[in-house]
Amino acid sequence: MRETLLEFFKKTGRPHRLEEILRRFGLEKREAKAYLKALVREGLLEKKGSQYFLPARVQGPISLHRDGYGFVRLPEKDLFIPPGYTQDAWPEDLVEARIMPPGRDGKPWGVVERILKRARERVVGTLDFRKGYAVLLPDEPGLPELRLIPEGLHGLKRGSRIVVKVHYDQRPYGEFLEYLGEGDAPETETQAVIAKYGLRAEFPEEVLREAEAIPLEIPEAELARRQDFRHLRVFTIDGVDAKDFDDAIHVERLPKGYRIGVHIADVSHYVKEGRALDQEAFLRGTSVYLPGRVLPMLPERLSNGVCSLRPHEDRLVLSVLVELDEDLKVKRVRFAEGVIRSVARMTYTEVEAFAEGFGLPEEHAFLAEDLNLLLDLTQRLRQKRLEAGSLDFSFPEVKVEVEDGTLHLIPQEEPRARSLIEELMLLANRLVAEHLVNKGLPGLFRVHEEPLEEAYGKLRTALARLGYTLPEKLSSKALQRVLLEAKGRPEEPVVANLVLRSLRLARYAAENLGHFGLAMEHYLHFTSPIRRYPDLVVHRVLKAILRRSLTPAKKVRWQETFPAIAEHASEMERKAEAAERELTKYYMAKWAELHLGERFVGKVTGVASFGAFVTLKNGVEGLVRLEALGPYTYSEEALALLGPKGKRIRLGDEMEVVIASANPRLRQVDLVPYVEEASARSKSKTQKGQGKEVDMRKVVGPPKDKARDTRPERATVNTVYFGEWAPREEKAGMHRPVDTRAKRRRRRR
Repeated sequence: MRETLLEFFKKTGRPHRLEEILRRFGLEKREAKAYLKALVREGLLEKKGSQYFLPARVQGPISLHRDGYGFVRLPEKDLFIPPGYTQDAWPEDLVEARIMPPGRDGKPWGVVERILKRARERVVGTLDFRKGYAVLLPDEPGLPELRLIPEGLHGLKRGSRIVVKVHYDQRPYGEFLEYLGEGDAPETETQAVIAKYGLRAEFPEEVLREAEAIPLEIPEAELARRQDFRHLRVFTIDGVDAKDFDDAIHVERLPKGYRIGVHIADVSHYVKEGRALDQEAFLRGTSVYLPGRVLPMLPERLSNGVCSLRPHEDRLVLSVLVELDEDLKVKRVRFAEGVIRSVARMTYTEVEAFAEGFGLPEEHAFLAEDLNLLLDLTQRLRQKRLEAGSLDFSFPEVKVEVEDGTLHLIPQEEPRARSLIEELMLLANRLVAEHLVNKGLPGLFRVHEEPLEEAYGKLRTALARLGYTLPEKLSSKALQRVLLEAKGRPEEPVVANLVLRSLRLARYAAENLGHFGLAMEHYLHFTSPIRRYPDLVVHRVLKAILRRSLTPAKKVRWQETFPAIAEHASEMERKAEAAERELTKYYMAKWAELHLGERFVGKVTGVASFGAFVTLKNGVEGLVRLEALGPYTYSEEALALLGPKGKRIRLGDEMEVVIASANPRLRQVDLVPYVEEASARSKSKTQKGQGKEVDMRKVVGPPKDKARDTRPERATVNTVYFGEWAPREEKAGMHRPVDTRAKRRRRRR
C-alpha cells in the first residue's frame, strides 16, 4: 500500500489531504495515517498543514562518474545530477538535491544544494611530492588528490602508505595521522583496510582491565540460582578453526514429539550495560573476520574464555527450550537462565562425514543417536521453511586462509552439518522475536523488506531473457520457485545473483518489519552475542523479562535508544563486510600474480560494454576485456556479448581463460580467452599451462609438505566480487572516478 500511495502522488503531481486518501483508497483513518507518516519519515513525502505532497528536495548518498555527472541514490529511482551540479561532493557523501523540471528527454534531474554528511573522515593513500607540496594519492578510485599540511611528514619518503584526516574546507586538505608502511605488502594492506573503514584494531586499556577483572570461576550462588542442564548431552558444532563457541544444542525424545535445547553463551552476565566493555562492544558492533586477522567484538578473555562454551567446563547460558510435535509444530517454548557443561566439541567436518555414512570418532560415538535425530529433524524443518517461501541461495563457499602471507582457497563442503546448526539457530531467533512481539516489548529486530517495484520489474525482465518467468505480483514463493528451477543448470549462479541483487539489504531496526528472505513475520538475532552487539541487547531484554525487572523507565529508555543502536549496528556490519571483501580481493589478486599464464575454466558471471567477468572454480573473478575477445558488442536486451557468425557470450557460459595480469593494489585481475597460440606464448612464463587445465587442487587447499599443528585465522566468504575496472588507456596512478558496475553484496541473514 505504501508503494501504491506513493505512485498515486507521482501520477497526480499535486498535494492531497488525508480525507482524499481515505475516499480514494477506502482505508481506515488510523491505517492511512500510519502509511503517510512512514512515507514522511522516509523523506518520500512532505506534510504542510493538512496536506501531503512530494518533496521538491531529496536526500541520499551520491555516486560519481569520472565524466563529472552523478546519481543521488533514492529508495525509488536514482536522481541524475549533470556535470557541474554536484557541488564539491565526494563519492558516497550524503547530499540534499533539488529536483528540477524534466528536460527534453522527459526525465527529471537534480542539483546538489547541500552536503549533509561526509562519507569519510580519513583517507588512505600514497605520499607524493609535487612542486614543493606534499600530496596524497588516494587508494580509493574516484577521490581527488589531496594536498597535505607538513606536520608529521618529516622523514617520510615518496611512496609511503599513510592515513590522513580530511578537512573539508573551501579546498579540502589532509592532516597526517598514521604511517602504514611501504608498497602493497600484505601487512600494509591489512592496516590500510582497517584504517579505511575506521575499524578498531586494539582494545583500550580500560576495557582490558575490566575484562581481566572478570573471575574465571562461577560463584556457587549463581550456579544455584540457574536451571541446571549439566546432566543433558549438550554439545557444540563449529568449524575446525573456531575458537569462540557461543551456541550449544541438545535433543530429547518425548512421548509425542521432541524437545530441542538451544543454549547461547550468557554474555550479558559479564558485559554490563553502560560499562567500558559494553561501550567498546557497541562501538565495534560486530567481530570482523579479515583474511589472516580477526578483530573481535570482545577481548579474548571473554570471547575465547569465560563466554566460550568449551567442552567439560561449566558455562552460563541463556536457553531456548522448544517442544515440537511429530509434525514439527511448536507446542511449547520456554526460556531460562541456565548452566551447561558441554560433553563434546564437534566439527562440521565430523558431522558431515557422519551424515554421509561414515562413523564418528571414537570419543564422540556416544552422540550418534542424537546426531541422527537432529539431522532428520533439521532437514524437515528446512523443507517446511522453504515451502513457506524462504529463499535458499546455495552459493559455493570458500574459506580464505592466509598463512605466512600466502593465501590458500579452500572449498567448503559441509552442507548438511551447517544446515543442522542453521535451522536450529533460525528456530531460536524466530521464537525469541515472537515472544518479544507478543509481550509488546522493545527489541532489535533483523528486518528484510520486500524488493522495490522497480527492482522487481528489472529482475522479471532479466530472468525472462534467460527463459524464467515471474508473476506480476511479488512473492517470496515465486522467487524460490525460480531458484529451484535453475538448480543444477549452468546459469544457476547467475539466476541466484540476479535474485540476490534485486533484494534490499537486511538490516537491524527497532520495529518489527518482518523478514522477506526468510518468509518470517518475526525475526531477530539472538544466537551470537559474542560477535554481534544486537544479540547482546536482545539477551538483556529477555533476561529482564525472566527476572521481572523490566521497569517502565527502562522500557521507555530502551525504546528511545534502540533506533540509534540499530542504525549503528547496521552501519558497522556493512563496514565489516566491505573490509572483509576488499582484503579478500587483494589476496586473490596476489594469488593471481603467482599464476600468471596459467589456464583455467571459469563461468561468465557478468557482461558489460567493456568485456565479460569470469569467475574461476575457486571463487577468483577477473575481467576479459572486449579487445581481448575480438569483434563482440554488448546487447542489453540479450544480456550477452554478440560476436560474428552468431557467436555469443552469455551469463552462465563456461570459458577457458588464461590469467594475463593482476594488480593487487587496485584489486584487479585481467584474463584473456585461452587459445592454442596463447598457450605456446605462455610457455616462457610458466611450464604449468601447456594446453592442459591446471589441477585446481594445486591452487586451493593447504600448502604441501607443511605441518598443520597451528592453524591460522580464517575468514569465510560466500562470493568474492571484483569491480571498479579502469579502461585500459587510463594510466595507473590517475586518481579520477572510474566506471563501475553495480556492486553485488553478500547478504547476511
